[in-house]
Amino acid sequence: MNQKINLCVLIGFLAVFSNTSFAQDLGCNAEVELDGGVVEVAASSSGDDTENIQCALNAAVEGGYREVYLTSKKYAISGVEVANFVGDFRGNSIATTEVTVTNGALDCEAQRAALRFNRGSPKVTRMTLKIDEPCSTAGGNASVIGFYTNPSKCSQRVVTGFVERVFIEGGGASSIDFTTGVTIDAAPECFPADTSEALPLSSKALGGLRVNRCEIRDLDMGIFASVSDGGQVDITSNSKSGAGAAFERLGIPISIVDANQNTNIFRNEIAFNDVEYSGGLAGLFGTTGIYIASTSASPSSNKTSISKNTFRDGGVHAEGYGLLTGKSGKNLTHEMVLSGNTFNGSDGNTSGAGVAVLDTSDGLISGNSFKGNAATWISLASGDTDLGQLGSAVAGWAIVSNTFSSSTATTDITLDSNTEDNVVGRSQNSPVVDDAGSNDVLGDSTSASRSFGGASIVVGPKALFGSQLEAINGRDVSLRKLGQ
Repeated sequence: MNQKINLCVLIGFLAVFSNTSFAQDLGCNAEVELDGGVVEVAASSSGDDTENIQCALNAAVEGGYREVYLTSKKYAISGVEVANFVGDFRGNSIATTEVTVTNGALDCEAQRAALRFNRGSPKVTRMTLKIDEPCSTAGGNASVIGFYTNPSKCSQRVVTGFVERVFIEGGGASSIDFTTGVTIDAAPECFPADTSEALPLSSKALGGLRVNRCEIRDLDMGIFASVSDGGQVDITSNSKSGAGAAFERLGIPISIVDANQNTNIFRNEIAFNDVEYSGGLAGLFGTTGIYIASTSASPSSNKTSISKNTFRDGGVHAEGYGLLTGKSGKNLTHEMVLSGNTFNGSDGNTSGAGVAVLDTSDGLISGNSFKGNAATWISLASGDTDLGQLGSAVAGWAIVSNTFSSSTATTDITLDSNTEDNVVGRSQNSPVVDDAGSNDVLGDSTSASRSFGGASIVVGPKALFGSQLEAINGRDVSLRKLGQ
């Protein structure tokens, strides 16, 4: 019996001693400890937790630990960067763990993200992240969470990022720095030194992104994604309890540029046209809910499914768009499906659209509900070649089984003169259709020639698409809020 007791005591002693040794081997400050396989980080009394969180993430990579846990309530950081982290970077909950990016503390030219993950498979979860004016040089460009390829070896380009149960809050449109909530992209260091050159396809990010059960507000962009070779991007189930939307007061809630990714945008609450910008972004940002663009740097194909989301038009501008998509400089195959969404309009939007599609053929718009006012709910059009767009015929769309019974739009469906062989199906509650092309408008639609009110166009989707692309593109250099 005594031998058994002595053996148990010895095993317990060795276990305690082993954990203590590992904690010392982390090489971090006292606030960073190892509890089993979890690297725990307590808040620093100094008020700056950058060094401790950086050390904890580095130790997790080196030791193969798959969880870094923030055990305190509040943290402050300038910016941390880690390569090849695989596991959870987590707090206790959105309500009880808050990480603030210190104003003026982040070198935005070099780091670009307050939490920067190069390669790996990191998951950020169960916390609130706050950012306002993070850049050490005013007017810089920073993401709160950035998932990037290897900045020192651009051929190593697989990164898979997860963001779940996170609340991200920015300083709003009036802040000087340009801020994005979540970015997945090639490392800025991998873009050509000559900014007029396109990012090579061999340097584009591979992998994917999942954003689930989050809220993002008061930033310039909510989510930016540019993934190649059929990567998977899922933006799902982001909703808000009570009034408002999960994505609100954002310049552009969701932006996808030069991608070849399978994008699934499912069951989200997206507010658009609900914030006013000043200076060079006035009337450009704040107008659009989902923006999807391709340029000459794009891969050859892209896939997007947008389903069962709720869009809410804030009516701040006379021209707002729930979805704006188009092509510039290069034709590619873009498979698009919009199904089961609800678009809630605004009397203030007299010149915009719920869905505006440029230079894109062979899509499906089905089972959506359109409520309230817009100049038009669905617009299919060829782009403007003078603005660098393709100007190609738009064909092969099926607009079927939607509900327009609660629409007060001037025109429900607008098909411009360079559209052909698109089908507007029966039994959609007699939508008002303006067909200037050669399309099949079936059933009980009402001709816009009898009821079109002739709402004036403030800018138009073609010009707005080009201006927004110009503002977003060249993302390897700092985006500036011009005129501020």
